[in-house]
Amino acid sequence: MKQLTSLPAVLSGLALAALVGCATPEPAPVVASTDDVTLTNNVRAALANQKGLNPGDVMVETYSGEVRLSGFAPSQEEIDTAVAAARSITGVKVVRNDMQVK
Repeated sequence: MKQLTSLPAVLSGLALAALVGCATPEPAPVVASTDDVTLTNNVRAALANQKGLNPGDVMVETYSGEVRLSGFAPSQEEIDTAVAAARSITGVKVVRNDMQVK
């Protein structure tokens, strides 16, 4: 019986299959959203530990490590306290302050 494939052809095919398999992109891990949830929870906990600050008045949103604080506070000092607390959390890249004095 005749041999239908040669050894070099088989090896070339296997090498090509390995290269194509490596070239396909892997799906991005869902780490960013999990980290954002963790950051949001950590910022909320830090706000709750600030004396004189009502954490219920501060809304916290996080996207890719950027924390947005919104809501109202009775004074600029309390807003500054909230921003400082958010900035103190490891992993927070930027704090966007959209809070207002009521």
